[in-house]
Amino acid sequence: MKRAAPTLMIGMALLGLVPMRAAHAQDASFGCKVLLCAAASAPSWSGIPYCVPVMQDLFRHLAHGGSWPTCPEGNASGLGYEPYQPCPAGMTAAQGGSDGNGGLTPAANGNLCVDFTKPRQTCFGGHDSCTTEYPTSSRALRSDPYYVDISTANGAQRFYFSLQGY
Repeated sequence: MKRAAPTLMIGMALLGLVPMRAAHAQDASFGCKVLLCAAASAPSWSGIPYCVPVMQDLFRHLAHGGSWPTCPEGNASGLGYEPYQPCPAGMTAAQGGSDGNGGLTPAANGNLCVDFTKPRQTCFGGHDSCTTEYPTSSRALRSDPYYVDISTANGAQRFYFSLQGY
């Protein structure tokens, strides 16, 4: 916790929520508290005693049909979700389907990585019944699939986090 409190205060000051000399995490709006706790790493929010009740309140709020809280002072986007790690270079994220590409459709949140530059024809019973196949691999799941984008003077930065409990 000794390292977590300064991290929260520095984060608050960087987001411009309160002046550095008077930065206290408890002064932030609920949405900004959630943002700061969700974006915490090493330790994650579940390892910061201040953040545990904040995130529990968030989970109750969401469970009762509430929306993700906002933090306008932090110039943050809404909640995003990317369940998979990026595909390796040269491969495209795709989802199984039927579009003439061997049953694969490029999709940002698809569960496969496909190399569309290496088609392979497989024919059954002559050339009347051929299909095109591509090398594929499963995409790895992210351990921290949720994100928010925070805009700063230096551009936007994406913070990934998990909403898993402790």
